[in-house]
Amino acid sequence: MIFETARLGVREFNFDDAEFTVELVNSEGWRKFIGTNGPKTVEAAKTYLEKVIISSYKKFGYGLWLVELKDSKIPIGMCGLVNRGYLEDVDIGFAMLPEYEGLGFGFESANATMTYAKTTLNLEKVLGITAPNNVTSIKLLNKIGLQFEKSIKDSQERDTLVFAPPNQNEDKKKIDELTARFFDLFTNTDGKVPNFKKIFDLCIPEGMLISNTNGKPVVSNLQDFIAPREKMLIDGTLTNFSEFEITGETKIFGNIAQRFSFYEKSGILNNELFTSRGIKTIQFVKVSQKWKISSVAWSDEKYT
Repeated sequence: MIFETARLGVREFNFDDAEFTVELVNSEGWRKFIGTNGPKTVEAAKTYLEKVIISSYKKFGYGLWLVELKDSKIPIGMCGLVNRGYLEDVDIGFAMLPEYEGLGFGFESANATMTYAKTTLNLEKVLGITAPNNVTSIKLLNKIGLQFEKSIKDSQERDTLVFAPPNQNEDKKKIDELTARFFDLFTNTDGKVPNFKKIFDLCIPEGMLISNTNGKPVVSNLQDFIAPREKMLIDGTLTNFSEFEITGETKIFGNIAQRFSFYEKSGILNNELFTSRGIKTIQFVKVSQKWKISSVAWSDEKYT
């Protein structure tokens, strides 16, 4: 036994599992997404287990393990770790018999495998691979924390998607800095003169800014967005203005990202003090390894 979860036991395969192996590798999902060259007889399955599955246990200390129902010991699938020659890191593999799909067993076993890989085997990185049309597998890889990284050809020259753990610390830091610079763009407190042209450094040229406070979206390009604000902040209509983020949450997916920001702004508009809060959603794209804002949409509370 390798480990147990709430409903499952995950253990090494042995030769007594040959008949189940034939059933699994010839099931519809396996043949559609993994391959049709699996063993068709019990004797062939024993050879497959010996040369592919059990040999991995001996060579690496891990491999593909049998997944069974914990109480009844009925085998329902496999899950584990694979060391493939064409990948730089270990990847996770999983498959369930059709009658046990859609019941959460795939996630339960795969999630526990990722934990085991990290805490027991001390593997720094585990990948996931799948066929481009295997939507169920893609969703499961996302659910266990892996994100699309690239497309490759596998050992049989088939199109394959590679999923990897996100390495987002540096990206998140850059997006935090970019967000702070955007919020500070129009500040004119303590005699500060805003540099309106900086918005062109922060955004892609085609950037859009969308106000939807009243349920009627007002869409502006960068220049149209700057013009009326520049006038107000220079001619004395709006003074002592500042805007800052209270909390923010960023999600990064490869070369795109999104941030939800709860923010506050205040100032003196036409000689009247106001304070307002709202929500901004900011979209980012990575251009030549540098993050840029592609769009900003916001909805404000009414001024108080």
